[in-house]
Amino acid sequence: MKQLVIKACAIIALANANTGRAAAVDDGSSVMLELGSQRITSQSVIRVKVFPHDRAYPPHGLDSVRDQITIRAERPCSIYNASPDRAVAQGAATAKEPVIALNAAEMQHPVMVHCPGGFKLERKGAGGAPNYTYEGRLYVRPVTGNSGARELEAINLINFRDYLRGVVPSEVYREWAMEALKTQAVAARTYAVYHLVYARRFESGRLWDVDDTIQFQAYTGTSLISERTDIAVRETDGQILTYHGKVIQAYYHADSGGQTEEALAVWSQSVPFTVARPEASDMNLNKTMWEKSFSLAALTQDLHASGSLEGDRSVRNIVVPMVGRTPTGRVRSLAIIDQKGRYKLISVNAFKRTVAGLPSNLFTIERARQPGQFVVKGLGNGHGVGMSQMGAAALAAQRAWTYKQILDYYYVRTTLCSLDGEKKALPDCGKESEKYAADRALRGPAT
Repeated sequence: MKQLVIKACAIIALANANTGRAAAVDDGSSVMLELGSQRITSQSVIRVKVFPHDRAYPPHGLDSVRDQITIRAERPCSIYNASPDRAVAQGAATAKEPVIALNAAEMQHPVMVHCPGGFKLERKGAGGAPNYTYEGRLYVRPVTGNSGARELEAINLINFRDYLRGVVPSEVYREWAMEALKTQAVAARTYAVYHLVYARRFESGRLWDVDDTIQFQAYTGTSLISERTDIAVRETDGQILTYHGKVIQAYYHADSGGQTEEALAVWSQSVPFTVARPEASDMNLNKTMWEKSFSLAALTQDLHASGSLEGDRSVRNIVVPMVGRTPTGRVRSLAIIDQKGRYKLISVNAFKRTVAGLPSNLFTIERARQPGQFVVKGLGNGHGVGMSQMGAAALAAQRAWTYKQILDYYYVRTTLCSLDGEKKALPDCGKESEKYAADRALRGPAT
C-alpha cells in the first residue's frame, strides 16, 4: 500500500471534540448535528485551510516557513481586497497577475485571489507540502501565529463537488472497485458537511471549516483527481448519511485489522451509528501488519519527560494485562513494571506518545533478542471506528456489494439522503431533519 494518504480519519477531530469543543459535547454535537435552517447543497462552498500546516500530518507535512507563499497560474489571477474577519472579497479587482508573491510582513490587509484556470500554491522552506494545484478562490490574510510571529493563513473556498474531487483520490486508490469509491465519496461528503455545520455554529471566530490534512480528511486540490474518482463523486452527488435526521461525523479509518471497534472503547464517547463487529469472514482481507522496536531505557526517559512515570522509577518490563484490552483485542492500557517490581498502569495514548508511529491499538508486546529491547507487533491502521476503507474495498470487489450496502454495514441505522432535494429515490436531507426535529419537539424533553 502507498504511504498513508489512506488514513485514520477523525481520531484527532474527536479528541478535539472531547476537549476544546467541550461546550458542544453535551448536546451530542461531537458525533452528529442538526442541519438547521441553513440550506446546504452539493454546490455550497466549504472553506478549507490549506496553509500553514502546524504539524507534520499527511499528506502535507509541517511548514517551516509560515509567512510567505506564491500563487502561480497560467492565466492572470484577479486580486481583490478582502474582509479581515470574513472570507469574502470587497469591491472590484485591484490587479490581475499570473504570479502573486505574498509576504506577511508586507501585507496591509487580506486579499481574495481568483484564478480562472486554477493555480499552484507554492510553499517555501524545507518540510512543507508539495506544491499542489487548486481551483476555486483563495483567501489569504496576515495573522499572529502561536509563536507570536506574523504569518499567513490561506483558505481555499471551493464547492462541495470540487472539494470531494480532491478528497476521494487523496484518501483511497483510484483503481478500487467503483462501489468502494462511491462509498468513500459519501463518507467524505458526510464528514465535511458535519464539520461545515459545526464550524459555522460553534467556531464563529474561525474562518475555515476543515483543513486539508488527516486532522480532518486529506485534500490535495486538483493534483490527484482522476476520471474514476470523479465518476464516484458525480454519481453520489449531494448524498450524505444522517442518524435520526442529524448529519453524522462519519468516522472512517484505513484498516480495521479484521475487527471494527466500539467508539466508547476508544474515545470514552458513545457513537450510536457505529458498532464493534468482525469484518465479513469469507473475505480475503489484506490486513496491514507492522512492527516497531524500542528500548526500555528510551521508554523510561520518554515517560519521565512526559510525566507518565516518576523520576525515581525505571522500566524493567511492560505488559498488557487482561483488563487492558477492549473486547475486540485493542489495547487501552498497559502495565509498567519498575526496577523494584512495582506496577503502574498507563493509558495506551501515553504509551503511543512515547513510542511514536504506532499505526493502531491492535498490537502485542514481545521481548526482543537483544537485552533491554522490546518489539511491538500489530495489525491494522487507524482507530477502528466506523468504516474500514480496506474492508469497504473488499466488500465491493469480492462480494459485489453496492455502496449503499457497504454504508449500511459500517454506519448502522443511518439514512442515506440527498442535500439537493428528493433525487434517485432518496429522501431530502432537509425535510428529514425537519421531520425528526418536529417529532422531538412533540415528544418534549427526555425524562
